[in-house]
Amino acid sequence: MKYSQTIGIILCLLLIYCTTQPLVYIESRNWTITGWDPAGASFGQAGKFLCFFASLAILFFALPYLWAKRFNMVFASLLLAWSIRNFLILSTCQMGECPQKLWALYVCIIFSAGILLMTFLPRIKKLI
Repeated sequence: MKYSQTIGIILCLLLIYCTTQPLVYIESRNWTITGWDPAGASFGQAGKFLCFFASLAILFFALPYLWAKRFNMVFASLLLAWSIRNFLILSTCQMGECPQKLWALYVCIIFSAGILLMTFLPRIKKLI
């Protein structure tokens, strides 16, 4: 695909943006949890991991080497796995209370899957 690298970079930037948005809202404690601010909960800062590997994916999308495209598949797989992990941990009901899932939690999974799809379609120039 001709524009897969550009689309992959745009999806990585959008994923980094989505980690700064509210992911879940816990109504009883009035907590809004983002990827960077757990708001008193013990969920950790899951957005830092996504941001780090999305930055590496941007770098490897830009590099024209075959080894970079192969490593990028690993980074994109880690992004998708961590996004699914965030969804499972942040949306789990505990002690009869279910947090309200917000749009960014779903969009992180969609963008991560799109990034992984774009790593399967690299533009590689042949030297023949």
